[in-house]
Amino acid sequence: MNNSIQKVYTFIQDNNLIVPGDRILVSVSAGKDSMTLLHMLYVLREHLGFTVDVYHLDHKVRGKESFGDLLFVMDQASRYGIPAFIERFDFIRYKEPGKSFEQQAREYRYARLHMLAQHYGYTKIATAHTKSDQIETLLMRMLQGTGLQGLGAIALAHESIIRPLLVLSQDEVYSYIQYNNLPYRHDCTNDDSTYLRNYIRHSVIPVIQKRFSQFDEALLNLQKQAHDATQSIIDLLHSLYPGFIQKQPGLIQVQERAISHSEYIFKFYCAYIISNYLKQYVDSDILDALYRAHYSKKKNVTLFEGKGIYIYRRYRTATSFLIFSSKPLCQGDSNYEYKLPVGKTVTVTQAGITVQCAVAESIDVQSPESGTLVLRYDGYDHIVIRNRRTGDAIIRKTGRRTLKRLYIDYRLTPEQKNLVPLIVIDNQIAAILFDVTGTAKAQVSPPFLPENGQKMLVIRYWHSNTV
Repeated sequence: MNNSIQKVYTFIQDNNLIVPGDRILVSVSAGKDSMTLLHMLYVLREHLGFTVDVYHLDHKVRGKESFGDLLFVMDQASRYGIPAFIERFDFIRYKEPGKSFEQQAREYRYARLHMLAQHYGYTKIATAHTKSDQIETLLMRMLQGTGLQGLGAIALAHESIIRPLLVLSQDEVYSYIQYNNLPYRHDCTNDDSTYLRNYIRHSVIPVIQKRFSQFDEALLNLQKQAHDATQSIIDLLHSLYPGFIQKQPGLIQVQERAISHSEYIFKFYCAYIISNYLKQYVDSDILDALYRAHYSKKKNVTLFEGKGIYIYRRYRTATSFLIFSSKPLCQGDSNYEYKLPVGKTVTVTQAGITVQCAVAESIDVQSPESGTLVLRYDGYDHIVIRNRRTGDAIIRKTGRRTLKRLYIDYRLTPEQKNLVPLIVIDNQIAAILFDVTGTAKAQVSPPFLPENGQKMLVIRYWHSNTV
């Protein structure tokens, strides 16, 4: 093997980036880095027992030149004899307000890669970031302002993303291209210093190199220490507060006390969630505003809104949670409804729970375990789980009570009002699962309470998606 590919091979094995049976989707731009990655993975596929396919996105910003890149990638994939997903998207015509071209293109590309991976069963997504990209990213973040997490720069692996070329410099990539006589395309926008990365690459790094010949190794050592320190803090929080962070449909929920030890820990973990779960850039201004709002005495408040980031504080059974979402929590009347067939299991995605419905013979009625309802069973025709509707009411010991009034009494937040599940039997509300939102115990309407000597309807439900 060539020295560079041997280096990458060892790097992959040492870091367990690829295992036998992996199906890898390679993001290929047509430049020398991605063509090197494609060639190396193609050569190594039999040694490591994996398969390789290609994805290319034409941003349509360079006219015939970018279309030429598209044709080039198609031709190279054909020469390798591997499938290729080719896509064109007009980023100029469909520019998103408040986002740079680079940010929008990066988010779109990764979203499409993940979608294809999930749909077609790819186990890994490979990108062609190199050691030089790592150094440029680190410098960019340092000069723009960043914290410990930002100093971690480009991760070697994150979720299904792997970056096997992070062990190679640009000089090593170019030598590999020449040694193997590999064709590639040059993107002229990489010469435009109005883009920050290009300015760092062409104007800043050469000046630093003249004075500090080993600056790249010093920066990479700093990057590794920052990455290790970040992971240590995260691991420590998880060991002190098991299950303190939960992922539910469309949001991340965190116990506030777990991250309130100090200003640094609070900002650190908020930045970690915003970056890794909401996939949004977070700057010091956002974190400062969030920390100030954190000291609010109010229980159910909005701590931050803007830039695709929505952060709320919500209290449930005397425990405060921070809720992170990329969208406002309340968006109109988003109804949901699922049938509950006896003997079946149903997932209620909006509430983040799984529900199982069964019929049991009569036994002495005892207090059911948490997450279990025991109702009387009279051979019902229609059992559903849904959220509230206008005019809904439940029969209680004290008489009929509208859900609108009941939810106000329980001080439910707007999103909790739309989220809390109801068990509805033959068009009558049999139970309210307040415990799903952590606000109170589940309530059963008296007409549906079980009696000895009768069959019972047993409904079990549990949260899923714990991070």
